Amino acid sequence: MPTSQIKIAALVEGRFLTGPAKNILSFADDCRDRVDLTIVTFLRTSGRYASEVPNNQLVSVAHSLKIPIEIVQESGPFDLKVLSALREIFERHGADIVETHGIKSHFLVSLMRGKKFRWIAFHHGYTMEDLKAKFYQHFDRWSLRLCDSVVTVCSEFATTLESRGVRPDRISVVQNSVNTDVHRSHEKLSEKARVKWNILPGERVVISAGRLSPEKGHTYLIDAISAIVSKSPELKLKLLIAGGGPCEKTLKEQVSRRGLNQYVKFVGQCSELDELFSIGDLFVLPSISEGSPNVLLESMAARVPIVATKVGGVPELVRNGESAILVPPADSESLKTAILELVLHRSRAIQLANVAFENARLFFNAARRDQRLLSIYNCVMHERLS
Repeated sequence: MPTSQIKIAALVEGRFLTGPAKNILSFADDCRDRVDLTIVTFLRTSGRYASEVPNNQLVSVAHSLKIPIEIVQESGPFDLKVLSALREIFERHGADIVETHGIKSHFLVSLMRGKKFRWIAFHHGYTMEDLKAKFYQHFDRWSLRLCDSVVTVCSEFATTLESRGVRPDRISVVQNSVNTDVHRSHEKLSEKARVKWNILPGERVVISAGRLSPEKGHTYLIDAISAIVSKSPELKLKLLIAGGGPCEKTLKEQVSRRGLNQYVKFVGQCSELDELFSIGDLFVLPSISEGSPNVLLESMAARVPIVATKVGGVPELVRNGESAILVPPADSESLKTAILELVLHRSRAIQLANVAFENARLFFNAARRDQRLLSIYNCVMHERLS
């Protein structure tokens, strides 16, 4: 493969700066000398998103980094009229590779005939909020069999993809990454965060962040906090939950029923978590299903002690008893026990956090991930040339 830049068009769905979007932007910024990457995203022109302007979080950050971005207008989630617009963008940019990052994007590219580019599909996992989401997942059973390469974020997902008919020689596992240099807490940030969320002196802050949907398991975390508060109110725990999603109303109702309104606060969508990490005594990831969670990597980089469920790619990032405490999924009792252990034994918690930080710095840094992706791109390009 010559040293000239590889031209990539990356289809990115969503209005917020999600973990996958952060990784794409980071890669495009880090590897400007090797790749010419253009982001392609969608703007809904009808329904509840019709009033949105193109200048959403993804667009704003792409512009700030001077990364090219194209916006395709659509009338609905699977508007096939966008195919001609996508084809025109790919041809105009002379894309060597088109990479897709969601079910819709996988499906749309799978419909294109006479493709002059190579296609890499990135599989980040699925949500489980409703029957519609589960129905959409079936598109992937067909789409992902047709691409040139599939990049997924953990070994468990790779096994699942193989069972669904994706050829194993086309599957690569690339965990997500984090920049440990940017997570530097300081006193002013901590003071600001304590005032912002009304954290009183002596309160111990447990934080959790993620989409508020069933697979994230927040209901079990709330149950665990309820059990701790009822038996050990002297610990003065406060749980801050960041994120938004379809389960927000249900979770807030659960908090009210348990009489936890003074102990649990929903802080909304946060694209940057530095403020939360600056006051966090503990980070909890209660998920039922996970891939390679960016928020877990960010907590490692911020040196916040971790309790997480042993699901998906989580054990590939942290090890039980070495860099975190891992518990079974959907088990509020185990969550309660683990939270209490790290809240009551601060030196133990700090020791785990320090090991997690070093692992993030050494093994899950952006440079390693960048090189892995460049290798995959070069292999896919070589297949085309050979």
